[in-house]
Amino acid sequence: MMQLFTTVAFAAALISGASGFSCQQPHGSRAATSQLKMSPSGESSRRDILSNAASAAALGISALVIDPNTASAASLRTGTITPQSAANKAAESYQGVYSDPNHPDGYRVIMASGKGATMTLSDGGSGAETYKNIPVGVNGNELSFDFGFKGGPKGVIAVLSDDKQSITFPDGNSWTKNMNKYDGIYKDPKYPNGYRVIRKYRGDTKIINFIAEVNDTGNEKDSVFCQGSHASLFSIPTAAFTFYDLPGTEKPKEDEKPSNFVSYALQKPKDYSNGVPTVGQFSLEESNTVFPYGTITFPDKTVWTRI
Repeated sequence: MMQLFTTVAFAAALISGASGFSCQQPHGSRAATSQLKMSPSGESSRRDILSNAASAAALGISALVIDPNTASAASLRTGTITPQSAANKAAESYQGVYSDPNHPDGYRVIMASGKGATMTLSDGGSGAETYKNIPVGVNGNELSFDFGFKGGPKGVIAVLSDDKQSITFPDGNSWTKNMNKYDGIYKDPKYPNGYRVIRKYRGDTKIINFIAEVNDTGNEKDSVFCQGSHASLFSIPTAAFTFYDLPGTEKPKEDEKPSNFVSYALQKPKDYSNGVPTVGQFSLEESNTVFPYGTITFPDKTVWTRI
């Protein structure tokens, strides 16, 4: 029921017409109740009924908000991949946030640059250095690396898997792309030269789950970092993601009450202990016509698409 409540609440935020980003994420949870009558035949389990009800309600409300003129229950989930989801999947490449099993607390961000790519690398751990702008050669499904910057071998050729989800090196080691499901490199159509990088947060807090690098220009010097928290990943293919102090957001005035249902239902008013919260809906659903595969959709209808 919490997945239903979270998605319905997110849709309610859209309905409220809140300007900019004003949604808030819970620091605690409250129960949402609903009464559903089970079929006397007993053919469907209560779990199935709840799941189907949640999906139908959440998607129905969202569709009415985003496109009230073409909203149709039959078109929300076609059972097959939607054109937008298909396009998003087709656009995926070697770019992304990679995890190296030899350095579980670290990360590798590989991003296209010119005719090749560049990599940002950290092995994680206390005091670990972060190496930036490391050149990476790209030739079809082969990527060439020079690890001399940290005393490693040069001219190492790694192979990108056919599904573009991993890179395998000659020694058998394999880097997994976007291992946490939500991490990766995203594009905001408002800033075609920019990028957004989302990766897991490795700190000691239980509230903050991820870090987002927001860049509008493509120039590394213009990057702004913010932290965030996400709902249970068990709810994926869709989940609510909260960004704290996302660039462009402002804290409401002292006497201003929360402007949407999410604020009242899920968090104490005026609780900004982690920063001004912005809630987006992450989706990996291929047949969802409202929240396509590989996107994060915000209340102002901004959509980040993973590449």
